[in-house]
Amino acid sequence: MSGQPPMESFSIQLLKQILTSGRLAHAYLFTGPDEMGMKAAALYFAKGIFCMAQNLERPCGQCSNCRRIENGNYPDLVVLEPDGPSIKIQQVREIQKSFALKAMEGNRKVYIITRADLMTVEAANALLKFLEEPSTPITAILLSNRKESMLPTIVSRCQFVPFFRMPVETIQQILQAEGISVGKAKLAASIRQTVDSAKQLTAYDRFAEIANLVIQLTEEIHLKRGNPLFLIQDKIIKPDWSPEDVETFLDCLAWWYRDLLLAKLDITDGLVYENQHTRIQSQAALYDSEHLAQMVEVVLLAKKRLQSQANRQLMLERMVLQLQGEF
Repeated sequence: MSGQPPMESFSIQLLKQILTSGRLAHAYLFTGPDEMGMKAAALYFAKGIFCMAQNLERPCGQCSNCRRIENGNYPDLVVLEPDGPSIKIQQVREIQKSFALKAMEGNRKVYIITRADLMTVEAANALLKFLEEPSTPITAILLSNRKESMLPTIVSRCQFVPFFRMPVETIQQILQAEGISVGKAKLAASIRQTVDSAKQLTAYDRFAEIANLVIQLTEEIHLKRGNPLFLIQDKIIKPDWSPEDVETFLDCLAWWYRDLLLAKLDITDGLVYENQHTRIQSQAALYDSEHLAQMVEVVLLAKKRLQSQANRQLMLERMVLQLQGEF
């Protein structure tokens, strides 16, 4: 390992400047849509903090500390992930308990909290107190793509490291260069924020199933074929799709209705589902542009409810009824 992240970016350049200066803040907030990139950058930053290299750019990627962080077994670094749909107060208390002790190998401890926006109110309040009154030298790295969902008092105590989305066209070109079909590459690049996450989506077995379900559901809703509520029950609820699968489905569905709106406006160059042009034109002809814009909003609102841990079945059924015309 070289110790370098897979792709240089403004964010990585900023972290390098912080490491070179040697002036560490007690808390950083990595914000942006690039969830996977932020976690990789947080680990890169942690390596830089603990790196043992003296005359090399840090992190070197070669010293024992860099290698142990890479392998997930460095004692003064803790990575906290959501426990189910949220980060709970007990998880934060475990960090507090562990970090109340002196660092085992150096003079500093580091913890990374992914999806910090998923903290419960109790967990967020416990973390706030921990940020304000650390008992030992500690650096916190919080990752969030929904900063607005976090306590403002936590946000105000962190230094920002922004992450920006790579253009969809760039991600699509990279995927196509690796042999992924145009349609699949365009849809994955539109939904995901980074090359790596888009690649993972194209390789995911359920991705094709999700894309097909979007077409089947919209045909049943708008051409009044079959029973769309039964379809949701049979294809999503009974197989017990994960929240991530449902969110991907909603993303794909939102892009479908966005394509219908573009087709209604005679803008066909930007269609994501360009291989479904005939079907898109057929469905778009049934509505005016205002109605189609409302449909996009209905799906995005369903996604927001999903992220708020709403009942999945009720959320999906409500969405379908609204798409059928029960605005």
